Amino acid sequence: MSEQGSAETAATVFDPYVLSEMHMDALREVGNIGAGTAASSLSTMTGQPVAMAVPRASLVPIEDVPNMIGAAEDVIAATYMGVVGNAPGHIMFVMPLDVAHSVCDLLLSGLPVGEPGPSGFCDMQLSALQEVGNILTGSYLRALADLTGLHLEPTPPALGVDMVAALLGAVMSEVSRTTELALMIETAFGDDASASVGQFIYVPEPGSVGTVLRGLGMHA
Repeated sequence: MSEQGSAETAATVFDPYVLSEMHMDALREVGNIGAGTAASSLSTMTGQPVAMAVPRASLVPIEDVPNMIGAAEDVIAATYMGVVGNAPGHIMFVMPLDVAHSVCDLLLSGLPVGEPGPSGFCDMQLSALQEVGNILTGSYLRALADLTGLHLEPTPPALGVDMVAALLGAVMSEVSRTTELALMIETAFGDDASASVGQFIYVPEPGSVGTVLRGLGMHA
């Protein structure tokens, strides 16, 4: 490779440790648009207006992610998807336990439900929660792909109901095999009374940060 080619390649490499505020603003805008699409999907599903908070983008050590969601013993319902394609990574939608029950009550109103299992939910409720997470994460990912022009595909969704430490700790342990940092694009959802519905966590692999930024027309 020529010296010029090497210089051009180096110029397009984004170091996630030294992203500028302009880069972080761009990533927050990705979160804003993606979350807006997801909020519309949630509103359609529930028949209720859904608001969203201004998204936050931050780089944090992988091991700190669970602490940013809640106390270790807090029980949550989380839908997880891997992301494959031009910018591989991981995406999750997390709901507090009481909110998960409220969502089930809203979606399954008038339908017969079975006895709750060990998770505190019956099979029909778990299926409903997984579908909510699937639609929301899918909406977010499609918006991200449309905005950047990248090919992004989700892996089949997995739903877990457990304490924060157990559930997110296991996921982050898997993620830590490929990256030390999590780029968290967090968006809190709420109804018209601003009650929290849940949070998105998008964790691209290290090289994917630069790919997403270049898809937005940005340079190092």
